[in-house]
Amino acid sequence: MRIISGSAGRLHLKVPKGHKLRPTTDQVKEAIFNILISRFVLTDIAVLDLFAGTGALGIEALSRGASSAVFVDANPEAHQVIRANLHATGLRRRGRVIRAYAAKGIKVAEEQGLRFGGVFLDPPYGEGWIDKTLRVLARSAILAPGAWVVVEHSQHEEGAESYPPLALTDRRRYGTTGVSFYQRQGEEAA
Repeated sequence: MRIISGSAGRLHLKVPKGHKLRPTTDQVKEAIFNILISRFVLTDIAVLDLFAGTGALGIEALSRGASSAVFVDANPEAHQVIRANLHATGLRRRGRVIRAYAAKGIKVAEEQGLRFGGVFLDPPYGEGWIDKTLRVLARSAILAPGAWVVVEHSQHEEGAESYPPLALTDRRRYGTTGVSFYQRQGEEAA
């Protein structure tokens, strides 16, 4: 697994050993970022990487110009790997790691007054995390006006078409992996 493009492009990332982890493939990651760059703002925004695993999506965003990233994962080994990957890519100062489940990480960010222009959501497949987490995100104050949310999921588990104020804008398939794009509606993008 590697960073595709940007300041840390082509650098390889560490992956926790023996952990139930399903890293985003380079093909899917490249497709996600091609869509993001063509439709949404990626540079100079803060991003949130939920169920971060290796931190690959948030680190890719940092490499491509995001101003900062918060990585949330409850697994202690993933926590250490994300820190190591931030250090190896030279992006440590722009990344912060929170060891918590997604809902708690969102609450911590909200309590600290953080706002994000983009969110990556890549939970374990088939465990019901997508719907639960999108509902928590939609009710929170952490999404900036016009914020986007990218959800990676199995072909058998998709989120709903809307979680007001989040609305589905696109859905793609890459083999057995699905990717859904949501955007915060009802406010002018800042």
